[in-house]
Amino acid sequence: MLFNYVDQCIRLLITQTLYCLSGVIPKQHKAVMGCYKNKFADNSKYLFLHWQKQQTITAIWISGDKALIKQLTQQGYLAYYRWSLMGVFHALTAKYYIYNSYIGDINQYFAKGAIKINLWHGSPLKQIEFDISNGPLHSVYHPSTWAQKLNAKALYHQQYVKPDFMLAASDTVKGLFRTGFKMTDEQFLCCGNPRTDYHRYYQINNHQTPFTNQEVKHVILYAPSWRDSSLTNDNNNIYAEAINFKALSTQLIDQNQILLLRLHPNEAHFAAELDQYPNIINITEWDDIYGIINKIDLLITDYSSIYIDALQYKCDIAFFPFDKAHYHSECRSEYSYVAKLPAAGPSVYNFAELQNMLKHMATNAEPSLRQVFCSPQTRQVLTNTFWQHSTNALDCLDGLVKQGQHEAIKKPA
Repeated sequence: MLFNYVDQCIRLLITQTLYCLSGVIPKQHKAVMGCYKNKFADNSKYLFLHWQKQQTITAIWISGDKALIKQLTQQGYLAYYRWSLMGVFHALTAKYYIYNSYIGDINQYFAKGAIKINLWHGSPLKQIEFDISNGPLHSVYHPSTWAQKLNAKALYHQQYVKPDFMLAASDTVKGLFRTGFKMTDEQFLCCGNPRTDYHRYYQINNHQTPFTNQEVKHVILYAPSWRDSSLTNDNNNIYAEAINFKALSTQLIDQNQILLLRLHPNEAHFAAELDQYPNIINITEWDDIYGIINKIDLLITDYSSIYIDALQYKCDIAFFPFDKAHYHSECRSEYSYVAKLPAAGPSVYNFAELQNMLKHMATNAEPSLRQVFCSPQTRQVLTNTFWQHSTNALDCLDGLVKQGQHEAIKKPA
């Protein structure tokens, strides 16, 4: 026990010393960018690609994955391993830090003094950051004992570093980010997200897929949310317990449907056990799904905000919260406003109901699937709730980083 406390004190001292010292390094007009799990994905990926095309600012990708860095370098991009000499140099001297989760997407020790732009990776349905009121992450953001406070400061430094700017596609989202990250209204850019705006901006529709829509009747994407409880218990594959994947595979073959399985990156090890069945394709290791989401007929999720992105596409939406009671008690509670939202689609709670829903989808061509799953009127209400601001995120961020323009937007002290 004493050793743990000493270790945490040393870690805290080193982290805070490095972070504070990085603030005295002069900054250059360039942006370092990165992503969670050392991936090349999500909002920062698409903003990075946009800036490569437009040459808006010198953009440099930082990652702890050497293979990814080699791949990006071969494609002609500026990319450096996090702990290489150039990776450290750019992390210390960049004027902008742009990331999807935390500054550790780039380098959590060297961000002080940079303008930090958190693009985040979802819209808040379940409580986030300082709004979290239960579950394993509660003590991270609301430590009560001195031991918890030391642990939070030592191990979760980057969670306490506030961004200077975030994006908000609606006033609803802005209000939730404001409390979750303890920010002010002036720190928000009211616009969409790069990951969805990019494909409309460039009208891209050429992503390689393991299927064509002509081969199958329906393409279904199953993308459940991460269970925070896996932080303390990651031995049981709850998806294999909730779904009979062998029986599901047989049904998909009979109905000429295909299921794309995409688990959260933190649960990728579960997906490896589930990709042995015909008509079930594991895409968990893909960087992201935004290049193919326009080819999806049905999205099945649970507590994930991916359905909010899907509102901008043609696909229908359904929910499979098979562990709802457990999730809300052991993982995270939802924000209170969620209960007041109209349903974006039906909810099923066990495997038999899931099978029936997919069978219903396969055998009912009329009325249209959207009428079966969600009325156009309800869909529009939800779209207005989450996508109120139509400004393209790429244009908005271009304006922010152009030399001198960020000073026009009030930056917190």
